[in-house]
Order: sequence, then structure tokens, then C-alpha cells
Amino acid sequence: MTNRKSKKFTAFIWHRRIGLAAIALVVILAITGIALNHTEQLELDSTYVDSTLLMNWYGLEPETAPVTFAADDHHITQWGHQVFFDNNAVAKNEQTLRGAVKAEQFIVLAYDSELHLLTFDGQLVERIPTGTSFTETQRLGIKYNRPVIETANKLVYMADEHIIDWDVILNEGIVWSQTVPLDDSEMEQLRIALRGNGLSMERVVVDLHSGRIFGSLGIYVMDAAALGLLWLSGSGLWVWWSRTRKQRKKKHYQKHHRR
Repeated sequence: MTNRKSKKFTAFIWHRRIGLAAIALVVILAITGIALNHTEQLELDSTYVDSTLLMNWYGLEPETAPVTFAADDHHITQWGHQVFFDNNAVAKNEQTLRGAVKAEQFIVLAYDSELHLLTFDGQLVERIPTGTSFTETQRLGIKYNRPVIETANKLVYMADEHIIDWDVILNEGIVWSQTVPLDDSEMEQLRIALRGNGLSMERVVVDLHSGRIFGSLGIYVMDAAALGLLWLSGSGLWVWWSRTRKQRKKKHYQKHHRR
């Protein structure tokens, strides 16, 4: 008799505990589920969120500040791994941008061990690895309208007119590429170019519903909430059935054992 009461009491206690623990997640599941069922009416797919906090949470805004070089009348900017020609994304590169210059035929961008050649209107033409000629580019400059590179060992190389062959030259008469600051307006335009329209509300709601917005463990938290609901359903039925059975036994006893 004691064991049966103990089991019923334990089921009731855990039913209450899990219910209290899961309530917040159940509310999220319910609200986001209803919202997703009415995506078109609520215009979730055409409404965008551009909160800086949310952008940072999703990793859509790099932690590092943008680095900008001037090439003629254009700005070449690297922000995170994204490279921009003015406000247009042209390439991605995990290496550090070392400079940008306007040469005879192309705008040349130099990274640690790679060059990018752009047309004068910002179209990426070619990526050239520099490992066969030199390594560890430190800075990029211009001389005789040709790109010049200084390496980590302080050697200076100048390209031919086709930017194919490189020769060692003296470090004289070279105009080195320098970083330039961006004003508030330029910075805001660059931020818009990086983010696009922002995050669609539909994606945010979907990620809330699935738990992905909370990180790699978020889906397991929501899975736990779903399992909690199953437990609540089962334990609720158990408690109801136990009480119903107890009431029936009580009525049966009263009916057949009256004095």
C-alpha cells in the first residue's frame, strides 16, 4: 500500500516540476507555431529585422572593424572575410588585405599570399597566388603605374605590365597604399551592404521555434521541451486514471460495505 502511494505521489510531483520547467519553452513553441501558420497574413517573409544585437548574435556583423584602402576614386574595404569595391561585395578572402592600387589595366588588391585583379568598375577578373614569386606580402604600392609589393624579408618586387612576372627593385619612388577612414555615412552604407535587408522575421521565428537561435544546443533544449510535453501528457493521464480508479474503489466500498 505504501509503495503504491509513493509511486502516485512521485508521478504527481514530477508532473508539476516538469510543467513549471517547460512552461516558458511551451509558450515559445505555441506562439511561434501559431505565427508560422499565418506567415503570409503577418508578412513575416517580407518583414526584416536589422537590430545590431541580433546581427551580432547571428554572426552577420564581424567583430573586427573594417579596413579601407583608396584606389583612385574608389574605396576597397575588407570587413571580416568580405571584400567590397565601394559598397559592392566583390570577393571573400580569409587573408588580410594589405593594400589596393590602380595599375595600368586593373585595380590590384594584395593579400598575404594572393592578388585579386579587378576591372575599373569593380568586377573580379582573376585571383593570382603569389607563392611561386614571393610570400608574406606586407604592403602594396605603385611605381611607373605598376604594382609593387614589399615582402616580410623587406625585398621589394615590381610586376611587369601584364602582372605576370616580378623583379626585385630598390625601395625608391614608390607610393605605398595607405588605409583611409570612413565617415559615418560611408560606414552606414557599408553596414547596409554587408547585412543586406537584414534578417527576415520568418527566419527569426523559425529559429525560435526550432531552438536554433539559442545556438548549437538550442535544438536539444526544444527537443527536451517536446519530451517534457509528452511526459506531462502521460503523467497527467496517469494521475487522472489513478484518481478515477481510487474514486471508483471508494464508491464500490461504500456501496457494498454499508453498515
